[in-house]
Amino acid sequence: MKRILLSLLTIGLVSVGVFGATKAFFTDTETSKNNTFSAGTIDIAVDGENPWSRSTPYQFTDMKPSQIEYANFVIKNVGSNPANVWKKIDITKEEDKTITESECEYGGGTWDGTCSGNYTAKNDISSAIRYDLAVWVYDVDPNQNPGASAKWWQIIYTDEMDKRLNTLNGQNILLGMIPAGWYMKVQQSYHMDPDTGNWAQSDVMTFDITLTAEQLKGTVLMENKNFANESNPTIVHNDGIQGTLTYGVRDSKFNFSFSGKAPLADTDYTLIFYPEPWSTPSGQWPGPVIILGTAHSDGSGNVSIPPTSLELNQNIRNMKVWLVKSADLSGNNFKPWAWNGNDYLFELGMMDYYDADL
Repeated sequence: MKRILLSLLTIGLVSVGVFGATKAFFTDTETSKNNTFSAGTIDIAVDGENPWSRSTPYQFTDMKPSQIEYANFVIKNVGSNPANVWKKIDITKEEDKTITESECEYGGGTWDGTCSGNYTAKNDISSAIRYDLAVWVYDVDPNQNPGASAKWWQIIYTDEMDKRLNTLNGQNILLGMIPAGWYMKVQQSYHMDPDTGNWAQSDVMTFDITLTAEQLKGTVLMENKNFANESNPTIVHNDGIQGTLTYGVRDSKFNFSFSGKAPLADTDYTLIFYPEPWSTPSGQWPGPVIILGTAHSDGSGNVSIPPTSLELNQNIRNMKVWLVKSADLSGNNFKPWAWNGNDYLFELGMMDYYDADL
C-alpha cells in the first residue's frame, strides 16, 4: 500500500511540473536600442589660435610714468559646453636692463660713467604698474561685427582702484562665463604710475598670461557693485560684501542654497533670476524676474537661504542672478523707479541650469 501511495504522489508531482511547464502568460517586450552616454568638451581659442601661441609676445617698450599700454584679445568658446574662464598673470622675472646715472643715484650709488658704491637695485617695476580689466560677451565675433551689442559685460578693475601687478601676481581672476559658440572680448591695460621714480628707468619685467576654461560647477560668485557710472558699474572688491549661489547644474529640480553678506543690514532680500536684456519685451525693462527665494539680513548684513528645491519646468540659459531688496519688487516685477543697484549683489558670470525632466 505504501508503494502505491508513493507512486501516486510521484505521478502527481510530475503532473504539476508538466502543467507548470506548459502554462502561458500574455507578455509584451519593448527595447530601447543604441543608447549612448557621451561627454561634452571644454575648449577655447584665443584670437583664432588653439592653442594660443602668440608668435610675437606682448612687448610694451619704452614705458614712462603716466603712459598706458593695452593688450586686448578675443576668446571664443569652441567647446560644446558653456565655460567659466579665469585669467592669471605670473611674473617670471624683474631686473635692471641697464643702470642709468639717475637710477644709480636714486639707489644710493656713485656715478662715474658706471654705477658703483652702495647702489641697491629696486627690481620691482610690477609695483608701479596699475592694471585695468574689463570683458564683454557676444554671440557673434566682435572683430567681424564691430557694431554688435554685448550680451553681458563686466568692469573688473579700473585705474581708480589702483590694482598693482605685484598684488595680482599668481591670482586667478574670474572673467565670466562664455556660452558655447560665443565670444568674450578682453580689454586689459597697463598704466605706469605717474609718481614712479628714477629707480624704474630701463627696468624690465617678464610675465606670462594664462587662461583657464572650466565646466560650470554649480557655483555662482556674487559681488556688490558701484553704480556711479550707471552703464558700466564696477565691482567693489575686498569689502566683505559678497555671496555664493550653489546649485545643481543638471537635475530634475532646481536645487540650490545661498549664503553671503548683503550691502544692507536688517533688510529683506529676494534672490532672483533676471533675463538678459535682449529677451525682455520692448518697453518693459527691467521686465519680469524669476523669484528663487527670500531672506532677511541680520544686523551685520549676513543673509542665507537654506537648501531649497524648485520645479522650474524649464532650462535656464545665460541667466543673470541678483540679490535685490524685496521692497523694490512688486510680484515678479520691479516697482517703477525702484532700482537701487548699490544695495544689491550681482553675478560675476552668467549661469546655466538644465532641467533633466525636459
